[in-house]
Amino acid sequence: MGQNSSQGSSPIMAHRVHVIVVGAGCRGEIYSQYANVHPERVKVVAVADPRKFARTKLQQQHKIVDENIFEDWHSIVEREKFADAVLICTPDRLHKEPAVAFAKKGYHVLLEKPMATTPEDCVAIVEACIQSGVMLSVGHVLRYDPVIHKIKELIDAGVIGDVIHIQHLEPVGFYHFAHSFVRGNWRNEAESSFALLAKSCHDIDLMHHWAGARR
Repeated sequence: MGQNSSQGSSPIMAHRVHVIVVGAGCRGEIYSQYANVHPERVKVVAVADPRKFARTKLQQQHKIVDENIFEDWHSIVEREKFADAVLICTPDRLHKEPAVAFAKKGYHVLLEKPMATTPEDCVAIVEACIQSGVMLSVGHVLRYDPVIHKIKELIDAGVIGDVIHIQHLEPVGFYHFAHSFVRGNWRNEAESSFALLAKSCHDIDLMHHWAGARR
């Protein structure tokens, strides 16, 4: 969506991407900060969250007009399409419905991980995006870490030989486990997802990313 400048310094965006944030919690706020760092590339134009404090905080950060502040994302879908993409940062079990609805409406989708909590929901999301011809990206952000990227380069270049086994450790600190998985949002599987899916889907994605086409 951009082209290089004549000096070849940095890409020039042909169009500033307008995004909607659905779920103004920690992840929604972090992702939307990109618009503050690169205002020439992204603008947050709407937010939906049932919590007044959360949505008001994002409204103030991005100077969103009152008419684009929503308690429920369903109200956004009922309107004519007014942005390019949506950042879906709702709780784990509430990913599928908004992802499918916004895809069918023609919005590109950045979906926080895990993609969904059942294989059936994952398939439904993918099918909706394919049928609507929109982009779908899941928030496996570690892929873009410089160290992770370098490991991928070295493996693909054959520098360390033929990879036949990957031993990987997910060091979840006791403080993080207590804060998130004992008393936090992921304390109950019925309301969220199990720890291996919620936390270690990053690691499973990385192993798949590094292995590539290898069995």
